[in-house]
Amino acid sequence: MMEPQFQGLETRRGKITFPTYFPVTTFSDRHYLDKLVRPYLPRLASGVMMSYYYAKQLSPEDLPRLPLCVDSGGFVSLFNWAKVKSQKRLGVIEIQRDGEKEILHPSNILELQEVIADIAFTLDFPIPPDMAMREAKKRQKLTIANGLWAIANRRRRDLPLYGCIQGWDIDSFRACALAYVDQPFDGFAIGGLVPRSRDRELIERIVVAVKEVIGDRPLHVFGLGHPAMVKRLYRLGVHSVDSSSYAQYALDGKLWSDPPLRIEDPSGTDSLQIALYNLAIATGQTLPLAMTERMFRFVREKATVCS
Repeated sequence: MMEPQFQGLETRRGKITFPTYFPVTTFSDRHYLDKLVRPYLPRLASGVMMSYYYAKQLSPEDLPRLPLCVDSGGFVSLFNWAKVKSQKRLGVIEIQRDGEKEILHPSNILELQEVIADIAFTLDFPIPPDMAMREAKKRQKLTIANGLWAIANRRRRDLPLYGCIQGWDIDSFRACALAYVDQPFDGFAIGGLVPRSRDRELIERIVVAVKEVIGDRPLHVFGLGHPAMVKRLYRLGVHSVDSSSYAQYALDGKLWSDPPLRIEDPSGTDSLQIALYNLAIATGQTLPLAMTERMFRFVREKATVCS
């Protein structure tokens, strides 16, 4: 088994020590649990992950007090109201909703990242397992083009920039990494693994294949946040992961530490306690003893065993 050799990353808002789990947050009042968890994030995480879609709505006073990772928001390309198109050999996303059209260009992403981000990720296009090969190849080609454009056009040299890797099988993920490896990326990020997460052997082989190409430079994996999977990824040499599942589980009244237990119809306070407990497990941090004791009492009183 490999262990991450690269021990940390210096950012404008502080050092991130690897391996690390970045909780996904929106910093949006529309998602009440995100708002409730927000004050606790500096204690429980070394940084947070936010999508470009939410990041562009941030005001300066909303910026977190810990390192902020901003991904490209390329996930929206999977929705039926969005299309991936080629524009002067770069990949863009054409979004049509509510009678309005928006073009998401790599320059839009990089411009915002250079203002507010502490780690940036290039504009990529996920490739689900059932996608037609012609579209899959187009998406990978444009993902690579966007990555190479971003590394050539970045202005902030103190902003770590990760090249995003997409593919549909082990060889294609390796090929994408090879297209980047000679460029001065500060790290790399593998996307598109969530819909493949049930095939753990495939996930591991993809990670190993990419690691063989990129060496010891930081490697991030998008979206895989279950503690058992995270531990496995760390052992394979992954430096960081991100996920919102700590909060999604909490909204369902579920604790990562004891999956059969479930709290039916959790209140906002219930969800907050569970989310913090889940996040502490994911990040390996310790909650105050009083909070831990309250959590155990809370679970004993309210939880039922799922069949």
